[in-house]
Amino acid sequence: MKQSSIRFVAGALALLLMVPAAAGINSGNNMQAADAATATGIMVPLYTYPGGTWNRVIETKNDHPDVPVVAIVNPASGPGGSRDSNYVSGIGKLKDAGVIVIGYVSTAYTNRALSAVKSDIDKWASWYDIDGIFFDEQTNWAGKEWYYTQAGDYAESKGLDFTVGNPGANSIPSYLDTVDVVLIYESPGLPNLNNYQSWSSYDNGKLGMIPFGVGSLPTNWINNAAKLVGWIYVTNDVLPNPWDSLPPYYDEMTALLDNGSTPEEPGPNPSVPKYTLTVRSVDQDGKAINGMWMEVKKAGGSTIRTGFTPLSLTLEQGTYTVSAANYKQIIFDHWSDGTTQSSTISVNLSANTEITAHYNNGEAPSPPQQPSTVTLTVNTVDSAGEAINGYYTTLSQNGATIKTAFSPASFTLNSGQTYQVAVADYGDYVFDHWNDGSTTRQKTVTLQQSATLTAHYKSKTTEVPLQEEATLTVTSVDLSGKTVTGLWTVIKKNGATVKTGYTPLTYSAQVGSTYEVSVANYKNYVFDHWESGSKSSTRQVTVNADTTLTAYYNTRSSKMTITIKSVGLDGSPITGLWTVISGAGSATGFTPLSYTANIGSQYTITMGEWQNYRFDHWDNGSTSRSRIITPDGNNSNIVLTAYYRQ
Repeated sequence: MKQSSIRFVAGALALLLMVPAAAGINSGNNMQAADAATATGIMVPLYTYPGGTWNRVIETKNDHPDVPVVAIVNPASGPGGSRDSNYVSGIGKLKDAGVIVIGYVSTAYTNRALSAVKSDIDKWASWYDIDGIFFDEQTNWAGKEWYYTQAGDYAESKGLDFTVGNPGANSIPSYLDTVDVVLIYESPGLPNLNNYQSWSSYDNGKLGMIPFGVGSLPTNWINNAAKLVGWIYVTNDVLPNPWDSLPPYYDEMTALLDNGSTPEEPGPNPSVPKYTLTVRSVDQDGKAINGMWMEVKKAGGSTIRTGFTPLSLTLEQGTYTVSAANYKQIIFDHWSDGTTQSSTISVNLSANTEITAHYNNGEAPSPPQQPSTVTLTVNTVDSAGEAINGYYTTLSQNGATIKTAFSPASFTLNSGQTYQVAVADYGDYVFDHWNDGSTTRQKTVTLQQSATLTAHYKSKTTEVPLQEEATLTVTSVDLSGKTVTGLWTVIKKNGATVKTGYTPLTYSAQVGSTYEVSVANYKNYVFDHWESGSKSSTRQVTVNADTTLTAYYNTRSSKMTITIKSVGLDGSPITGLWTVISGAGSATGFTPLSYTANIGSQYTITMGEWQNYRFDHWDNGSTSRSRIITPDGNNSNIVLTAYYRQ
């Protein structure tokens, strides 16, 4: 089911738009037809707040309903802390337009606990009507497949059937069984598709690529990539967040994938003739000097082949460009057709063709002809200079990703050639600057000898290394110091509750942070003071080390006596006036009346009148015959006096 579900999701939407509801096709036929109609779709990381960019995705989908579209939504590096009504509405509009919507969940390359991943999935399932889950930061090495199998199965158990894994780099086939789609490229520039031909025997519907930093619509690359992967998204946006906008060519990219709207460039056709292109290099006397570096590109497209002369390759009929490089004292002079203005020549391949690059200084280069290599090491540190390893690092050249790794990363480069190095953010840390002071995260390097680059990071919130934890413990005792357990306690930070429970209560607090701790009374256990002497049941504490707070309680009786008396205005006793006690308990009788009340309960005392004895006031000055009282246990037995006049 996991292997087939991607085909159903990708194809069924287009199929349903083409088949009238009255056709009566059963579910089995739907699945079979959807499999047959699998088309390359768009998988757009829609990391913007619902609004203009979402509306544009909807409008484009309406214009090209046959193109499958998956939108990855991401309120706050996941579902966020609470349900957002704007996301509810926006997701509903996307789905109404036929867009498949999936929710972002970080896995931190399996460093994040599965329980936390499942918690995010639960929130997505509870708060939003989405179709699946996007597992970011997926591993791409053997041995961790079980993690994503469990995560994917859990998502499906919640009805979120469409799962995508994103290692952001090339992966291995065993991960295709863990999720429905694996994104095998997420880097600046267009990848060289020749480096991914090992996937050609696999279902393209299970693979995707999302390059960024691409200035214009790469029509040829998309047409070629569509033969290899079933999901594509290209944008001109760049780091640090290439997913916070849509490219200006988004509509054209969708149209390119729409067989019904814009004709696509033809795919491989056995009837298209193929020819051999041979590239040679000679000195000024025509003597062969092998080992000169050449690069062959499809005109206006991506690199097809690189290598050293003599270079020979078989290509379809069409137009290509060939670029020749210099090496030490061997300098390009002209091509065999006399072209001298550029070391790049355009070749219209309509027959077997041989071109020759002529160089000055015919002395053959000393071995090795392969460019010498140097080592580039990339380290990552926090603002204190302490190593923080595991940050995603990308090495690129001419817009194409060559290699990725996690810091500390080591790359082998060709001496004298130019490369680009970029580092990514993760968690609380964001890139700040390189060791030379530059603040652009993508750095250009040209090395003649081995070197080390150090990327410095800062915390988003504190701009200092992540704080250490210390244990905050809250205990309760009676006034003699004897332990009392089970008193309700609340711990807050910045007004938000972070822990509740009964004493003794422990909490892993951040060193240097301030917390508010409150304890409650229970029956005859009444808070008296803290070990600090404070009489308030709520206190502030800044945790700098393991800290214990002790709340002292007065353990008084849970009962006390209320006595109601009646007197004249001169204070002389009057007996026999009718009295009613109601509330947590009830009693009636004549004054003087005594009643055993519960501490903390509310009672109403109502006095009667008889013949010429008229109620005047209570001893607290109240002139109402009914009086409300709540014994709090802080005083001795209560005596209430009602004054009467004649």
